[in-house]
Amino acid sequence: MDNAARPITLMTYNVKNPDPARNWPARVPVLLDIVRRNDPDLLCVQEAFDHQMDDLRQGLPGYTAIGQGREGGTAGEHAAVFFRTSRFRPDVDGSFWLSDTPDEPASNTWGSVYPRIANHVRFLDVEGPTFTLLTTHLDHEPNEHGDEVRGRGAALIVERLAGIGGPVVVAGDCNEPAGTGSASRVFADAGYSDAWTVAGDPDDRTATYNNWEPPVDSGERIDWVLTKDVAGVDRVRIDHDGPETWFASDHFPVIATLRM
Repeated sequence: MDNAARPITLMTYNVKNPDPARNWPARVPVLLDIVRRNDPDLLCVQEAFDHQMDDLRQGLPGYTAIGQGREGGTAGEHAAVFFRTSRFRPDVDGSFWLSDTPDEPASNTWGSVYPRIANHVRFLDVEGPTFTLLTTHLDHEPNEHGDEVRGRGAALIVERLAGIGGPVVVAGDCNEPAGTGSASRVFADAGYSDAWTVAGDPDDRTATYNNWEPPVDSGERIDWVLTKDVAGVDRVRIDHDGPETWFASDHFPVIATLRM
């Protein structure tokens, strides 16, 4: 099928690790309802431990997940991709760590508090062209060191994706208000566009990190969908439509409608 194929709905969602103060068994059915109402073709999740991944797999029939944990294999938090199996076929997938030794599992050479991973997949779309999707969770330190590490992580991602043909999408929790720090500059300089600036509501300045509270009008979008060489971005929104969204996780999901 040609480039007029049906658009792809992509959701990126930091589902929050199993914080003892925020009961995961109580949260997961609410979180799954939020995913289902947005009905994404692709779902990028961050902070999911293996047992959380199992719960998401069980609650999302019709999807399959790809992506290692940041400690390697199933260990540690996952930045993973769920895809609708009726539409997509994974062609090539892989993982690398944001470090000087990116192919060494759990490597961490930049002084981050935690190792950081990027998982990527090239998808064959039965309704459209082949494309590549990468999801990650950048360093969280709110200081100059964190800014440096986020920039280095972004630079490595750009390097690893360089030369890949076709559309590319990078989505995840980047722990930096979009457009304000080193990671934003690295991606922009490499030709990536912030989907929100293309098709988001300029009047919606909701911070995507909610800290378990109602929406805050600060404009601090730390959860991003970045695109390169896509045919278009039709719409991007932040789902903050009710109390369930700040009960399910300490982040709001971001949903983008993309044409590859």
